[in-house]
Amino acid sequence: MNFSAWRNPFGCLGCVLLLALASSTLAAQESNPNATVSEVTIDVHSTLVKSFFGFGIQWDPYAYPPGPEAWRLTLHRLDYAQPAFFRVMTDGNSYCDGFDAAGKPRYVWDQGEKAIRQRLGSLLDILDYAQKKDINVVLGEWSPPRHLQGAGSDDRLQPDDPRWAKLATDFVTWLRKDRGYSVIHYFNLMNEPNGSWMWPGGKVDYDAWAAGIRGLRQQFDGHGLREISIVGPDNAGSWDWIDRVSHEMPAMIGDWEMHWYARDQEVLDGSIEKLLRLKREVVLANDPGAGGKSFFLAESGLLDGKCNGDQQPRVRTFPYGVMMADYAAQVVQAGWMGLCAWDLDDAMHTASGHPKVPVDTTLKLWGFWNTQGPAMGHPEDEQIRPWFYPWSLMSRLFPKGCRIVETSSTGLANLRIMAGQTDDGRELNVMIVNNSDQTRTVHLTIPEAGSGTVRVYHYFEKERPTDEDGFPVPQSKLPAVDFSVGTPLVLAGRGCVFLSMELVR
Repeated sequence: MNFSAWRNPFGCLGCVLLLALASSTLAAQESNPNATVSEVTIDVHSTLVKSFFGFGIQWDPYAYPPGPEAWRLTLHRLDYAQPAFFRVMTDGNSYCDGFDAAGKPRYVWDQGEKAIRQRLGSLLDILDYAQKKDINVVLGEWSPPRHLQGAGSDDRLQPDDPRWAKLATDFVTWLRKDRGYSVIHYFNLMNEPNGSWMWPGGKVDYDAWAAGIRGLRQQFDGHGLREISIVGPDNAGSWDWIDRVSHEMPAMIGDWEMHWYARDQEVLDGSIEKLLRLKREVVLANDPGAGGKSFFLAESGLLDGKCNGDQQPRVRTFPYGVMMADYAAQVVQAGWMGLCAWDLDDAMHTASGHPKVPVDTTLKLWGFWNTQGPAMGHPEDEQIRPWFYPWSLMSRLFPKGCRIVETSSTGLANLRIMAGQTDDGRELNVMIVNNSDQTRTVHLTIPEAGSGTVRVYHYFEKERPTDEDGFPVPQSKLPAVDFSVGTPLVLAGRGCVFLSMELVR
C-alpha cells in the first residue's frame, strides 16, 4: 500500500496506529475506503462495574488425571492465563462412605493421608494451585450423594435432607480449616437444579432445593462459615428461577449466578446482553442486598454444534474464540461482573463409558486442550486450541478487581467493545470484537486517558501471533499514543483487537 497517497481523515497518529495494527486490516480499508465508521468513546470516569469478578475457568477433578509432564504443561498454561477464579465441582461420595450405625458420617479424612490422596488427590492438586496463586474458588457438589446407606444400596439423599447440608458443611470446614484452603470463598450446593437431568426420576422439585439452600446456610452459619457465600440459583435456562429465588429467598444467596450455553443467534443478535441486563434489574429490584453482591455466569459456552451426547468439536476452531469473546463482551456490557468458561481440559469429564484409555467418544470435548490426546492417538489435541487466545487475554487484561468503565455504543451489529482500568489507574485495556464478515472501522476516543504506551494484540484467523509456548504476543507496541485526539482502528471481518495502554499522566 502507498501510505503517502492514502489520506487519513483522523490525522497522522491514526495512520501510525493503523500501520501497527497490521497489513491485512489496512488492505481491507484500502479495498473499502467508504466503510461506515463507528464513533466510540470510552469514559474512564464513568463506572459500569466497580469491582470485576473476572474471567474464570471450570477446573474439576479428573476422570483421567494427567501424567507429570502434562500436569506441568497445564500449570504453565494457567500461569499465563491468570484466571480470576475456578469453579470446582465434586460430589459427596468422593469424601463420605456413608453413615455408621449411630448415623455418624464416615469421612475419608478420618482414614489417613494415603486414603485422602487416593480419593481426593486430584481435587487437592487443583486447590493447591489455587491457594498458591491466590485464585478464588467456587466449590460445589453436582447433586445429592448416592449409596450412603450401605453396599449395594440405590438410595440418594434429597436436596432438603439435612444430612447433605451437614456433609457439605463438614467438607468445607475440613478443607478451609484443616487443609488451609482459604481461597474457597463460594459454595454451589447443586448443579443446574432446574434441570430434570439432575433429579432422581427426572422430577424437578424447587421447594426441596430451596429448603436445602436454607438448611445449608443455617449449617454454615452455625459452624463458623459465615464468610462462605452460597451462590445460585445456578440454573441453566428456565430464567424465571432467578426471578423466583430473588423474590422468595434473596438473603440465602450470597452472590447471583446462572449458566448459559448460548445459541449462535443469541450471541449474534445481542440476546445475551438484553436478557442478562433484564435479569440483573429483576434481582436488584427483589433483593435489597444485591447491590453488594456479584453477578456472574458460572458456566458459559456455545450450544450449536454439540454432538455425541456432550461434545463440542467447535472448540477446535478459530470462530469459537470470536463467538466467546462476543459473548463475554455482552455479559460485561449487561453489568454482570464475570463469567466462567466451560471448561479447561477434555480429560476431566466423560460423556460415555470409562475405558482404561479413552476413545474418541469417551470424553466431553469442551476444553482448551486435551491432556489425554497423546494416549488417544491424537497428540495434536494436547496443543492449545484457538479460543484460549482471546480467553487468556481477557483474563489477563481484565483481572479480578479491575474497574469496568462505560463505553458508548458502537452502533453497528456484531461489533462489541469493553474497557477496564486496573485499580491503580495506570493501565487501561480495551477489547473490540468484530463478529461480522464485514470490515469495520472504529474511531476510538478516550478523552481523559492521557498518553502512554500501547500494546496491540490481534486475534484473526491468519493473524494471531504467539510465542513458542503458543501464548499470545503483541502484534505491535507503540510509544506515547494520545487517544484523547481520537484514533481510527480497522478490524477485518471476524476477529478481535486488544489494546493494553500504560497511561502516563
